[in-house]
Amino acid sequence: MRILFYTTSYFAKHGGSIQSIELHKHLKEFPVIEAIEVFPKVHERIAVDRNMKINFRDNLRNFGFLQAFSFFRRNKFYLKALSTKIKKFKPDVVLIRVDSNFLQIGYLRKKFPDLIICAQINGSPFDESYKNIAFKKYFLKLQYKAYLKTDLNIFISEYSRKNIMGPCFKDDNNIVIHNGTNVSKFYPISNKKDLRANLGYPENAFIFGYIGTLDHHKKMGILLNSFYDLQKKYENLFLVIIGDGPAFKKIKKSIDLLSLGSKTSLSGWLNHKDINEHINCFDVAIHHYANPYMNPLKIFEYLSAGLPVIAPDIPSVRNSFKVGEDLLITMANEDSLMSKMEAIMNNPVLKSQLSNKQDLIKKVENNFTWHKYAERILTSIQRIQRRS
Repeated sequence: MRILFYTTSYFAKHGGSIQSIELHKHLKEFPVIEAIEVFPKVHERIAVDRNMKINFRDNLRNFGFLQAFSFFRRNKFYLKALSTKIKKFKPDVVLIRVDSNFLQIGYLRKKFPDLIICAQINGSPFDESYKNIAFKKYFLKLQYKAYLKTDLNIFISEYSRKNIMGPCFKDDNNIVIHNGTNVSKFYPISNKKDLRANLGYPENAFIFGYIGTLDHHKKMGILLNSFYDLQKKYENLFLVIIGDGPAFKKIKKSIDLLSLGSKTSLSGWLNHKDINEHINCFDVAIHHYANPYMNPLKIFEYLSAGLPVIAPDIPSVRNSFKVGEDLLITMANEDSLMSKMEAIMNNPVLKSQLSNKQDLIKKVENNFTWHKYAERILTSIQRIQRRS
């Protein structure tokens, strides 16, 4: 089998990059894969930029008609080069990690009718980047019709599948495969005191930690304000935020305005291979907000490292884990998050119960690894290939 993996996230600095890199890496391990190549080799756009300022031009893009223009323009990116690459590489399968470019599916279906087209769908652009687009119902119909033209759609969550495809869809062609983690990179480290000393974190503080791309929609103010209120009640608390992105400067400004500089570390982007040591310095790992369709991979990484986790109250978390036993969940507000932070901090028994759960770590290893993720995708593609 020859696969062309079309992903604009491979060279980015966010979770989509990790997903693309790991999927490509693990698909290559299967003997049935004769060849697999990533397209494009170079990303045309900068994915994450902490210096990005919201200017008049950006504000204009929020207008519905301009968003519609931007959307159609986006669907022309890479199209000519992609067609040339398919003719040259001659894949059996094109696996597309869809961002906002689903209209390209119809073009590929028409131009390459014998090609197996698989879409890896992490969400709808109309929930985030194009949420203000004019004639939204029309574009949602275009999205639905585009995914009817694929051979296989791989959704990140059940919520996303139903939200995009509606209540009636073919199960064989529209599957749900949750994210994974690399268990060789994320594991518990016992000597946290020395680890904290080496990495410059306060050795005896109770540390709350967050890792992720710092986008404006991540609602980081909820975390900062919850920590601010908590540190007024308790001494010796510390907050670690690791990540980069458009909201970096806004978060830094909020930390300064709240006078949290001495109790907070805002380190910016870290190489993924270094993350495990840093998260093992946390007493509690927090991922307090995600859109309902998401399946945050950071939660799998935290759990693999044996950390107590406060996760967002979204369907994929509730469906994958036992709330109160595997992790705690929070609503997207300060009172809810602060109560969960305080509960773990003040209850050593609860903290211990949520830490280093070997059955949970084994569950992640058996069900939520990138190898399993790739294997499930490959098995589904082979089933489609046999049928065609």
